[in-house]
Amino acid sequence: MPAAPPLLNLIRPMLSRVAALLLIGAAAATPAATPAAAPAATTAAGGGELAPRPLSVLPADLQGLARALESHGFRVRIALPPQRQSYGLFESRSRTLWISPLSFELGIGRQTFLHEATHAVQSCPNGVLRPIGWRFTLDPAVGRGISALLTTGYAHGNWAVEQEAFALQGQPDAVPRLLAAIKQRCRSGSAPAANRANGERRPVAPR
Repeated sequence: MPAAPPLLNLIRPMLSRVAALLLIGAAAATPAATPAAAPAATTAAGGGELAPRPLSVLPADLQGLARALESHGFRVRIALPPQRQSYGLFESRSRTLWISPLSFELGIGRQTFLHEATHAVQSCPNGVLRPIGWRFTLDPAVGRGISALLTTGYAHGNWAVEQEAFALQGQPDAVPRLLAAIKQRCRSGSAPAANRANGERRPVAPR
């Protein structure tokens, strides 16, 4: 039997986690909150589905959110996170958000961006991630999906911030909520005091 393509081998173990993320992200979706279409794969030398991408590939509302984050001292990169097996990663020490290009190929780029942006805002003002305090009414199936992800993939001490990020990523008003929270919680260029990374991984081992 011929060997499977490398990208297929990379994607196959992710499918159960992707299904859960899509369920969570679609639960409260409106046309304005539909995940962005995956950009066409690049075939030029040095390109490919996993090559870094400019922020201009984001839909207009996420570009505005990225600019707001950057104006408050965060860095936003659409590139493979330094933590392996992650769709996205926020590192408070460097104030950097990574969104894997693969998340866009899988149709969960929007949810991933909103999730990591939530962690960035949770880190304000001092770099220690704490819940913002939002409360959402979720579809019971979505709530069960989030609970399953938390119990199987995250350390108990991270549940509160992760639950809030998962719930927010599917809300139709996620972007304006985050923009308002940035203004309220984050100081422009403020230096974080903690070194903590929150990343969205494939379902390989609990954290």
